[in-house]
Amino acid sequence: MFPPSDAPLTSGQRFILLILTLFFPVLLVMYIVAFFWFRDTYPQRARSIAGVGLTFMQGVLLVVVVAVAFQFLAALFVRS
Repeated sequence: MFPPSDAPLTSGQRFILLILTLFFPVLLVMYIVAFFWFRDTYPQRARSIAGVGLTFMQGVLLVVVVAVAFQFLAALFVRS
């Protein structure tokens, strides 16, 4: 399928990177650079690294949407 050197990240490795990204958001830049740097030589690994960044951004978007929804609901209940 693909050589061992190009193996995608395991679920444990992805989880660790997500946790580290919570503490160091600048790692998102590293994921973008790593994707473009390795996309020709290690495409599976590059996609896996980019997937971690996308998963993090989806989580951030989910938190923002839920927070805005709660703010909207709170504003509706305060007015009535």
